[in-house]
Amino acid sequence: MPELVLAVLVTAAYVYCTSAVGKLRGRQPYRSFRAGLGSTALVPARLLPVTAGILVGCEATVAAGLAAAGVLAAVGLAGAATVTALALGGAALLTGVLAVGIVVVIRRGTQARCACFGVKSGRPLGVPHLARNIGLLALVAVGLAADHATHGRPVPAGIAVAAVAGVVTGLLLTRFDELVMLFTPISRQGTG
Repeated sequence: MPELVLAVLVTAAYVYCTSAVGKLRGRQPYRSFRAGLGSTALVPARLLPVTAGILVGCEATVAAGLAAAGVLAAVGLAGAATVTALALGGAALLTGVLAVGIVVVIRRGTQARCACFGVKSGRPLGVPHLARNIGLLALVAVGLAADHATHGRPVPAGIAVAAVAGVVTGLLLTRFDELVMLFTPISRQGTG
């Protein structure tokens, strides 16, 4: 069971690290993210710069906490369970806030493009983005429950399998837009 927790930590760390790095890798990606956030109409224009900075800072902090928890869990150090619970709790809180934001955008009918990973996608924020966040939130909840239920150090082979599974799952989540486009009929792709 510690391998499951480790896989969840790696997945969530991958998603939030990719998101933060994607936004912070240059001036243009950050501007694209900020413009995307502005187009959601969730934040008044005067608060947009501060809100964008706080959001990216939260993503980077959550990613670092998840990575630290993953290392502690892999080596079985004392306190790993506490750090893991805090890191997964932070990830759950941030993911929940992002999911609520998407729900508000969908309910208002706002046409905002996703800039979740620093670059606007061709798709407006919608149900696929909500599904991605709810899926990540469910995965984090499973990790929290498994962390609460078990303790111990994963075996070396389990660490390797958990790391690979976490990276692959994280990659699928960060590329969810492309997967949705791949399976969307061509006649519907332009309509969002």
